[in-house]
Amino acid sequence: MQAVLLETIDGAIAPALSEMDRPDLRAGCVRIAVRASSINRADLLIRAGTHTLANSADAPSVAGLDACGEVVEVAPDVNGIDSGDRVMAMVPGGLAEEVVVPAAAVVPVPRAWSFSEGAAAVTALMTEHNALVTAGRLQPGETVLVHAAASGVATQAITLAKVLGAGRVFGTTRSHADSPILHRLGLDELINVSQANFADRILELTDGGGVDVILDHVGGPYLEDNLRAAAIKARIIGVGRLGGATGTLDMEELARKRVELIGVTFRSRSDEEKLAIVQALRQVDLGAHADALRPLVHRIYPWGKVVEAQKELAANAHVGKIVLEIR
Repeated sequence: MQAVLLETIDGAIAPALSEMDRPDLRAGCVRIAVRASSINRADLLIRAGTHTLANSADAPSVAGLDACGEVVEVAPDVNGIDSGDRVMAMVPGGLAEEVVVPAAAVVPVPRAWSFSEGAAAVTALMTEHNALVTAGRLQPGETVLVHAAASGVATQAITLAKVLGAGRVFGTTRSHADSPILHRLGLDELINVSQANFADRILELTDGGGVDVILDHVGGPYLEDNLRAAAIKARIIGVGRLGGATGTLDMEELARKRVELIGVTFRSRSDEEKLAIVQALRQVDLGAHADALRPLVHRIYPWGKVVEAQKELAANAHVGKIVLEIR
C-alpha cells in the first residue's frame, strides 16, 4: 500500500509518498481505509526534529496524526463496529491508505459530515473537549476566552464551547479579517491583539470580572495577561505554545484569584489515558450537533501535496483546518 513516509534527506526530515506493507490486523482493532487526514502543528515540529512519532522502532515512520475513513475489517473479538462504518481517530501514521486502530479509539463520523470534515474535526475535538471539560470543568453559562482563534483547533473550541453551554465566548487573533467567519462559528467578540491588549478588553467586556476558562494556544507570552483576564477561581488551560514556552507569573495574583493553571498534552499520556479522552468525547452526541460542530475546513489538498499543505500551515494565514484527501 502507499503511505507518506518521513524520510531523512541530507539531514532534513521530509515527507514522501512511498510503498510499505499493509499493517496486520491485531486483536481488539479495526482496519480503516483512510480517506482523509488533517495537517497539525505537531507535523511541523516532527519535521523540525523537536517531536517524535509513536511508531515502533522496527516500523517505518509514517506521517500524520489522525485519520478518517471507512472500516474495512474488524477483529473477531470486536463488537459494536462493522465493516462499512464511517469513523475517525487520532492515530500516529494516519497518512496511509490503511491504518489499524484499537476499536476503542475510533469515533463515529456524523452522517452529515464528509470524510474531510471528519479528518478536520477529530484531533481538534479530542484536544478541546479534554481542555474544556476534563481540565477546564466548563459549566453552563461560564465565559470562555480562546487564544489564536483562527487556528484549526481553536475554531473547533469555539463551536464546542457553545454546544457545551458556555455563555459568552471571546477570542484573540492578529487580524480582524477573520472576524465574520469566527462570529458565524459562535464567537461573541474577537480581539485583535496587534491593536489592543486582550486583558484590558476582556475586563471591559466583563465589567472587571474576567473570564472563567481560558484556552491558551499561544503560551508563555500571554501568561501574565491571562492572569489579569481571569476571573476568581478561573481555569487557565495551556494547550499550545505557538508563541513560546516561558512567561511571567505573578504568584500573588494567582493566589488572590485562586486561579488554576493547567497544562495539557497528548505526548505524555498513556494509551489508557488517550482512550479515556475518546470515551469522554463520545458522550457528546456529535450526530445531534453535526451542524453546530461542523469543522471549518480552510483548504483540501491531495495527499501527494503534503509538503505544500504543511507550508501553508507554517505560513499562519489560514482559518480553520488544512486537510489531505487520500485517493
